[in-house]
Amino acid sequence: MSYEANTNLEEGPASSVPSSPFGHLVDGLNGLGSIVIGLVMVLMCADVFMRNAFNKPIDGVAELVAASIIVIVFLQLPGTLRHGRMSRADLFIDPFLLKRPRAGLRLRALFSLFGVFACAVIAYATRPLLVKAWTYDEFIGIEGVFTFPTWPMALVVTLGGVLASVQYALLAWHDLRGSARAPVKGDTRHE
Repeated sequence: MSYEANTNLEEGPASSVPSSPFGHLVDGLNGLGSIVIGLVMVLMCADVFMRNAFNKPIDGVAELVAASIIVIVFLQLPGTLRHGRMSRADLFIDPFLLKRPRAGLRLRALFSLFGVFACAVIAYATRPLLVKAWTYDEFIGIEGVFTFPTWPMALVVTLGGVLASVQYALLAWHDLRGSARAPVKGDTRHE
């Protein structure tokens, strides 16, 4: 649950990330997102091959790829947060953390609380769309050619929003706890 990015990909995940059922769930969904990426790549290559070799494109590839991008993002968002790989501007926060660790951790916790709010809004706004898609059996595609239901996509967005919100809350809690133990600038007792 650390923001510290592990940029050395040879080492694997950061060791500061404790094992927990929530962590295993988030990492499992992250792995599922990677599998979806692989399947989309295979589907796109097969479509290109069929289009060029036999002049017979695979129906629905464009719709599946468009839907899968949304699914991949929300499957992998909580894991990206958990492992400190979310894009952020380090220009301000990193020097601030070095100069004023306690205030920097509290500021980072505040940013995480904004993340909780944003992801909770996404999950809250998507839930009615999920109910509607399930109730009215909504689908994407061209009827008679290729269709698939939209409720799985709405379910993944809702679940991903909830889990990302929980992960942001854990990061905020971690930073607030760390700020209580961080030395205050000018306090010689902690040096």
